[in-house]
Amino acid sequence: MKNSSLSNWLYLSLLVVFWGSTFALTKYALVDFSPLWIVALRLTIGFLIIYSILKVRGESLPTGLENWAWLALVGLTAFFPFFLICWGTQYLDTNISGILFGIGPLFTVLAAHFLVPDEKLNMLKFFGIIVGFTGLYILLSEKPNTSIIPNDFKVLSQVAILLAAIGYSIQNIAVKVMPNISLMQKTSGSFLFASSFAFITALLFEGPPIIEILDISFISVLLMGIFSTAMASMVMFNLTKIAGPTFVSLTHYILPVYVVILGSFLLNEEVHLYQIIGMFVILAGIVITRIGSKKLAN
Repeated sequence: MKNSSLSNWLYLSLLVVFWGSTFALTKYALVDFSPLWIVALRLTIGFLIIYSILKVRGESLPTGLENWAWLALVGLTAFFPFFLICWGTQYLDTNISGILFGIGPLFTVLAAHFLVPDEKLNMLKFFGIIVGFTGLYILLSEKPNTSIIPNDFKVLSQVAILLAAIGYSIQNIAVKVMPNISLMQKTSGSFLFASSFAFITALLFEGPPIIEILDISFISVLLMGIFSTAMASMVMFNLTKIAGPTFVSLTHYILPVYVVILGSFLLNEEVHLYQIIGMFVILAGIVITRIGSKKLAN
């Protein structure tokens, strides 16, 4: 595991802001758009931005069957988590969605142990993961049952968010081990595949959307396309390359804290004492995991 610098932590903070804002923005976007069209539009906007940057830099889309096989995998691990988060957020408070999304590091660390040579698991890293999950359990277990959503939908929504977290973890590993093409080629190629897949699927199953450019729903989708998709993906791919997938997976620990705070301010979601306690336990897990990574690197 490469030693993380201050710049890596700054990039990680940006990633948390970009990704964490997705949950609140999704709530606004769901007023007028279906989950499938939210994903299709944000991916298309994201691709257009990334591809424009690619052309300005004088680069072109990658070539070769092996490259595109990897890019298809990365693209699908963008589409499905995006869709699962949108669908699940329909029936859950954003703070619960963010909390559930924090389960990703366990899968990332275990998978990286077998697939990435310099990401081996040790006891201290494993203990940090357990502490982090303890914080997630505290946050989740005491949630008051005030929702009018049927329990079946709530359970399915929770499963959807968990699967989204695992999907992002797979993407972290794939980006780390895929062929060595440029950051912009990885980002633009994967989003070309993901946006095409999402747009065609949305057209086939739901028909064309009704878009009002000045509507809050479309503005929310636009912000997701620019920041939560295009900018976040470039930051994530670059950070994965220089710091490793386990370091990137720390976003899953910090995200619940940010999402809970953002949800309370923007959506008036209640924040309870058990949530605050859980946040501090999660932060303790982050510290322990980072200490374990540094010991492994030494």
